Amino acid sequence: MPFVIILYAKWHIIGACTMNYDFLQHMYKLPPRVVNKIHNDNELIDVIRNKFTANNAKNFITFTELSLRYWSTILPISIRTLQRDLENKHKILEFKVIEIFVEVGEIYSIGLQAFDDNKERLNTWLITENAYFNNKRPIDIMYSHKGRDMIKAELNRIEYSEFS
Repeated sequence: MPFVIILYAKWHIIGACTMNYDFLQHMYKLPPRVVNKIHNDNELIDVIRNKFTANNAKNFITFTELSLRYWSTILPISIRTLQRDLENKHKILEFKVIEIFVEVGEIYSIGLQAFDDNKERLNTWLITENAYFNNKRPIDIMYSHKGRDMIKAELNRIEYSEFS
């Protein structure tokens, strides 16, 4: 019997780490023909480097319903630069900015699963102090890669009810 439990635990961990790329079409409005060509993270990097435009970022900002004020704390650019970039819908954004948009999209994908597709509950969770993050709001640590990883891990724990 312990063998079955160990096998289940390994599958559960692997299953939780697998990312479905459909969120790119839903949240960013990337065309299905582009999203369907993504089967792994290397292909994702190629697509976002060459095909992710300011218009995709604008679609995602609208999807999240977070204000530009919040986005200016997450992204490594000023709010004015963000506004200027979003005005040119065909502009390919800097890779470091695109990468953050995609990681936040992963957070939303996992978070919507954890909160039963209730974006309002997810957004409330993101802007509420949380003991797991030393009484900081998840959105306040989202500016760093490590912070985004911690948020994804916590959302996975919520989704699978794995609390310590």
